[in-house]
Amino acid sequence: MVNGGIAVNIISGFLGSGKTTAIIRLLLEKTTDEPWAIIINEFGRISIDSQTLRSSSDEDNVFEISGGCICCSAKGYFQENLEKIIETGNYSRIIIEPSGLGGIEMVTDIVSANPYLKLLEVICLVDMMGIANARLQQLPIYKTQIRKADIIVLNKRDLLEDDASEEHLVKHFRALYPEKRCLVNRGEKNFWKSLIEINEQSNTEEIKFRMILAGDNLLTDDNYKVDNLIFNRDTTFSTEKLSQFFKVNQQIVRAKGHFLTEKGWVLLNFSLSGCIFEPCEVKNQSELVIITERSAFDQNRSLNEEIISTIISDLTGR
Repeated sequence: MVNGGIAVNIISGFLGSGKTTAIIRLLLEKTTDEPWAIIINEFGRISIDSQTLRSSSDEDNVFEISGGCICCSAKGYFQENLEKIIETGNYSRIIIEPSGLGGIEMVTDIVSANPYLKLLEVICLVDMMGIANARLQQLPIYKTQIRKADIIVLNKRDLLEDDASEEHLVKHFRALYPEKRCLVNRGEKNFWKSLIEINEQSNTEEIKFRMILAGDNLLTDDNYKVDNLIFNRDTTFSTEKLSQFFKVNQQIVRAKGHFLTEKGWVLLNFSLSGCIFEPCEVKNQSELVIITERSAFDQNRSLNEEIISTIISDLTGR
């Protein structure tokens, strides 16, 4: 806890920027016994990231808000969870992960208006692989999340080919957002821990003032559509076919899920930067959350039909 109330860190960023992984790293780097609460907001009804966070924490400290963004459609649930956390008196820090489709204006307004909370500088993660992606740079929510944040963390450095690529992308980003304070996450020990520690003297009123100066109208999640899909646990999926499916359906901006594949159970993470598979624990079912842009979605037939006809097949090709 900091002077002024329970410390609150908001870790924002567009879909697939690495927010959940960052929070997991924070939990691993935590050296004190101070109890932290995690509020995670998932746009879909299937809670992929919440499951991942709970498996990485020994405490019952993950508060899940799903089925909409806490900046708009799920605002009431967000307030209820905040009040619940405060009432327990058990937590000295709250880490909030908004949906990758959400702005942060309402979140910061709610936090800063509560006398029991101390809003710290807002952190926004940016996937370095997407800095040169013209489509991503044109999305209003992507740009607004960056402009509304106090600190930008250029993330996923490990996916770049070399130092020259990093230098080029950092230079490009700073040309786009010259007013932003940004750091490159190179995987240094205690990177995330040190980041939240150096921000504990931040002034809530200054953060609110910068939020207003950043401009832009409030954004909503109305331009995006989510599909929550569940499959029989005995169906074995091909990682190659899954990757190809996301590659050819360019209206998809994000997908995540758990699948039984030829490599065993995996956690699938797809963003505009690419598709990644990581081993995970055995699940009761295969499940997938797909987020598409509505304008693109309306020009294509149902992705549910695409899923059924394209990727629900086992490795024998049946």
